[in-house]
Amino acid sequence: MGGHTSAIASGSLGAMNWQRGLLLAGINLAVAAPMILMMEASYQKYALTQDEIMAKTARDFIPKPTEPPTPEPDQAKPEQAGETVTFSPCEMLAHYPPQVVAVQAADMPSVALVGWEYVCPAQWSLAGRLRGKMTGPRTPLWMETQRKIDAGLCLFIAVQWLLMGGFPLVRTRKWWADPGTFITACAAAAGAIALIPVVDDLARLPALIAGLAWLWWFGLLVWKALQFGWRMTTAWLMPRSS
Repeated sequence: MGGHTSAIASGSLGAMNWQRGLLLAGINLAVAAPMILMMEASYQKYALTQDEIMAKTARDFIPKPTEPPTPEPDQAKPEQAGETVTFSPCEMLAHYPPQVVAVQAADMPSVALVGWEYVCPAQWSLAGRLRGKMTGPRTPLWMETQRKIDAGLCLFIAVQWLLMGGFPLVRTRKWWADPGTFITACAAAAGAIALIPVVDDLARLPALIAGLAWLWWFGLLVWKALQFGWRMTTAWLMPRSS
């Protein structure tokens, strides 16, 4: 039984399609890299130096003229006294540029692990560990951390598509019937449209389709895992032939 299991494992590793994996990894990196560089350029454009931040802070703390005292709150409504309203960026619906949407939809697992461009990334993600929340001024230190996050995303994308391309869940000659190839095609379409300033918002449509295709891929992954578990269980429970 142990020899049979080892044969399955070695056969699976030997069946890895390295050429297909490298091809999908290269295509998706070529699609994501321009989007990542565009976001870096936009951040660099509005990045503030330390002197500019200090000058802005000094302007914000200029003493204001004394205002007349405000009247006492209405005693008839004590429940309204002392009420404060706070806003958390994590609870607000963020509107991402089409370039960000294209990468987030086409490389959903990698983006989730890295927390790329998330307003409030998870603490366990790469962005959460390196920087935490994205709120704050764009300083040179902020930009340096962002470059590390971008580099981590590129690494995750390469590994993700190398594995997805090397171990396809569906073996078919029809490209649209394979989730990996279909997502790559949607990513290429979304990336090409997102590079055109006039119609870049249209990239959200193929990006949405890519995101739905990821749900298809995850469903297939769960189904394949259940099938593999069932085969291994029945093989283990099957009495050995004499």
